[in-house]
Amino acid sequence: MAWLDLDMEIERRMEDFERRLKENRGAIRAQIEQAERRCREAEEVRRRDWEELKGHLATEAEKRQFESESIQRLFATLTDEYVNVVRSAGEDMKREFAEGRAEARAQTEAILKLLDRLPPEGS
Repeated sequence: MAWLDLDMEIERRMEDFERRLKENRGAIRAQIEQAERRCREAEEVRRRDWEELKGHLATEAEKRQFESESIQRLFATLTDEYVNVVRSAGEDMKREFAEGRAEARAQTEAILKLLDRLPPEGS
């Protein structure tokens, strides 16, 4: 009976892990899309401000330079976002493992206390 309970507990934890993983994928995707949108908007504002300052529309060379700088800024921003996501996931996993260890320790202690209460084998 105890092994069946253990199998059910493992199955429940796996299902819970997969559910949280799916939820987090959506949140991560939304976070990355929001960062991309902020980068595009900031780059458009930057380009317009530059054109106002210079008093003329950007030449093709200047447009390419803006595009190149825009890509570099986008990569830097997305890298920061990915680092934050990975760091957050790592912290969540550490917390989950710590909770699992604490629960396993409590279960082990309960089993040992139960075994201590059993009568000796010869009686």
